[in-house]
Amino acid sequence: MTKLSAGLISGAIVAALVGPVAATAAPDREAAVLEAAFRQQIEEHLDPAERARGTVLCLAIDPGGAPQSPSPALMLRLSGRGRVRRAAECDPRPGGAVEAQTLRRAIIVTVGPIDWLAEDEARVAVFIFESARVSAHRTYRVVKEGSRWVSLGPVILDGPA
Repeated sequence: MTKLSAGLISGAIVAALVGPVAATAAPDREAAVLEAAFRQQIEEHLDPAERARGTVLCLAIDPGGAPQSPSPALMLRLSGRGRVRRAAECDPRPGGAVEAQTLRRAIIVTVGPIDWLAEDEARVAVFIFESARVSAHRTYRVVKEGSRWVSLGPVILDGPA
């Protein structure tokens, strides 16, 4: 084997090893930001009163097009937080969202798209649907604190008109 062919093979191995890492870095960061936003929404909407009512929270991700269900891995990580479902399992009816199979009261939360302000800070759009009369569009601030991402709450823009 010549030095050139050994160098090409070595370069191919490095590219094969580094390429996937570089390709997954951004999606992992995005997934962590979405998860932080969902965790905050679960805490906000599944308080003890809603849990007592049997309310379920139905989750969707909007990457900037059509909303879609979160991955099974993300749903598994969020499942310990209460009654969470994929949005595909719920119906957004005018009189009120319901879980499709049980007709339990539901709140549908769609998170995304993400607007990156810095490497460690993002604003995330959140749409909350309870009924045709009760729904909201909000923007939440999500930041990296240490090794984890945390949603700090809604961004409130207030100023002179």
